[in-house]
Amino acid sequence: MIPRGAALWGILGLVPFLAGASLANWPLENSLLQWLAADNRLLLHYGMVIFCFMAGVLWGFATRAEGSEATRAYTLSVLPAGFAAFALAPVHDWQLPVMMAGFASLLLLDFWFWNEGLAPRWWLRFRIMLSVVVLASLAMAL
Repeated sequence: MIPRGAALWGILGLVPFLAGASLANWPLENSLLQWLAADNRLLLHYGMVIFCFMAGVLWGFATRAEGSEATRAYTLSVLPAGFAAFALAPVHDWQLPVMMAGFASLLLLDFWFWNEGLAPRWWLRFRIMLSVVVLASLAMAL
């Protein structure tokens, strides 16, 4: 069973994604909302914060590994940091698709950690549910 606190904060964490998707699709009168919607600012910046947070969770899972599995786990846990450095770089105009690829890849890493027994049993089910909403929100803003 998903712990109550994780469920609460995980679901509340989806609100800015849903808001960002809404801002990308509705005409806006309010200047603050226009600023948040411009260039998908809310989606991209909040998305990167959550991406980095979730990537950091993998480091925590890696601390449970031992031996050669630990080497693989730590290596996999730092890959998202390199990706994050590229995702919002101003040298390309496809930040949303890149972020979508990042969240999908993060889910694959979650699967590996879960499959290795380094993540809690409930983890993957919860991450899939959250990731579907995140990916749909990002896709709505394309």
